[in-house]
Amino acid sequence: MVKRNLWLSLFLVLVAIVSLQRAAFAQARPETDARFEKLAKELYPKAKQEGAMVVYTVWDVDHIRALTDAFSKRFPGITTSYWQATRSEVTTRTLTEYQGNQASVDVILTEAPLVLHNAGATEPYSTVQASSLFVHDATAPVVSLQIQALAYNTKKMKREDAPKSWEDVTNPKFKGIVALDDPMRAGPLSSMLAAFKDEWKDDARWANFIKGLKSLNVTIHKSTSAMFRLVVAGEYSIIMPSLFHDVVRERGIGSPIDFVRGAEPVVSPQQAAIYAKAPHPTAGKLFAEWLISPGGQAAIDALGRASARKGFKSKTSIENGWGPKAKPIVVANKGYIEDARKWLDTTVKPVWEN
Repeated sequence: MVKRNLWLSLFLVLVAIVSLQRAAFAQARPETDARFEKLAKELYPKAKQEGAMVVYTVWDVDHIRALTDAFSKRFPGITTSYWQATRSEVTTRTLTEYQGNQASVDVILTEAPLVLHNAGATEPYSTVQASSLFVHDATAPVVSLQIQALAYNTKKMKREDAPKSWEDVTNPKFKGIVALDDPMRAGPLSSMLAAFKDEWKDDARWANFIKGLKSLNVTIHKSTSAMFRLVVAGEYSIIMPSLFHDVVRERGIGSPIDFVRGAEPVVSPQQAAIYAKAPHPTAGKLFAEWLISPGGQAAIDALGRASARKGFKSKTSIENGWGPKAKPIVVANKGYIEDARKWLDTTVKPVWEN
């Protein structure tokens, strides 16, 4: 009887170990999206026949190289190449080649490709995974989000003393202790102002916010990363604004930094637009869909970029930072996206300088 119980106990232990191993493997294994897998089966044979896929991008060289390598591993037989440059350079080259009737590129991976779309240089493409995205744009799939957060140095300021919202930063008690981005440089604060103008639909409130920032009487900065380093070092108490992935990274290594949950995430969509004269259109669409899939999002997350997908488990996700019910404020102001400099000069400058 004792021997039988011993064997039974050993058997149960083995079952538990196997179950734990399976659970661990299931957690480690990327999830799938049935919609993507079904479409991939349809697109891959033709994309493989096309044999290549070309990307123009504003993303870092290391990032686009890692993504195209991962894509090629998932879909062998498709040779990938890329060209990396600034947003204005990518836009100019794409428009020039489109006007010259050149079949030169398949996917333009950039922020807000509205100018290209309006010129007819990209074709509308609505992803089959649209319902899984925080932000869906039927003109070009959103594959990642640049998330802005209101952060502060925890050694310089207690949580209860920190601003409670974006607008609270203009409180006179924060004069002199805010690292403020230059609102006229077409950087994060500029895009935030464009987003708030659409979100609030209240010109007086919006103008008062800008005037309140000006009244803080602080030096303005032209580099988000340099500004963030100053806050981490304790030169300032608050950063207006920070990039969420920077906050997550620094908190992970023990830096005295945290962010205000009451300040909604402001997001700039990063999109994969399909060129209207693409030489390998099927491969381009397959790449765009793969970027949105759980596997593609895992590759993007590994680069430190924020996921565009709801429910994707990541330290830099909106849900991880603000919770599952968070509603991001999207930078989608048409005037700002089409010509940021003109919009800033005609809309923000009169308020900021007066």
